[in-house]
Amino acid sequence: MPGAARTIGRVLEMIRPEFPDISVSKLRYLETEGLIAPDRQQPSGYRRFSQEDVDRLLYVLRAQRDRYLPLKVIREELEALDRGEQVPTHTPDEEEPAPEPRQAPRGHGGQSLMTRRQVLDESGLGEAALIQLERLRIIQPRRGSQLYGQEAVAIAASARRLANYGVDLRQMRVLQQAATMEAALVEQALEQYRRRTGPPPEVVADLYRVVMQAHAGLLHGQIH
Repeated sequence: MPGAARTIGRVLEMIRPEFPDISVSKLRYLETEGLIAPDRQQPSGYRRFSQEDVDRLLYVLRAQRDRYLPLKVIREELEALDRGEQVPTHTPDEEEPAPEPRQAPRGHGGQSLMTRRQVLDESGLGEAALIQLERLRIIQPRRGSQLYGQEAVAIAASARRLANYGVDLRQMRVLQQAATMEAALVEQALEQYRRRTGPPPEVVADLYRVVMQAHAGLLHGQIH
């Protein structure tokens, strides 16, 4: 549930797909070092993590894994964020020149692929929610890479908006199952072309439109 406080066990469960070696002792160590500060003002004394606490924890873990930063530098970055300042860019070698801008990688069919951060920024979805959708295998990187297709943004943005209506992220599986069956229908229709030279792009596009039109009509009929 968005905004609800989570136990330390729930937090571990959420982030283990990305950090399989994470443990209770690791989280307690980061708390001792002042990098995270979950709420302990509970009658039971148990830690409770807000969404902000989870995002902060992921920031720390990724800075260690991706940029090899020591905790002291990570703490400085977090303090800058807390003050509303722009975070200084730290790299393992401060003398290394900045890399030249590169064109976004492209996947099959020439589609631009996106980083995880781009998916989050463009969809407005929270980090913890994306982790849950990945855990449910509703959003996944493209096979053999750490990058995502444009469909990941559409799914993430839809999940965020549905959550505003009280739809749990797990219920996205209903839409995933419907899409799986519709994809099978399209594949069946294209099979006749694959025996020859492959389906023409205009045929694929038309099939997609027809299936989406039928889906919208059937959904409208069920609701009204």
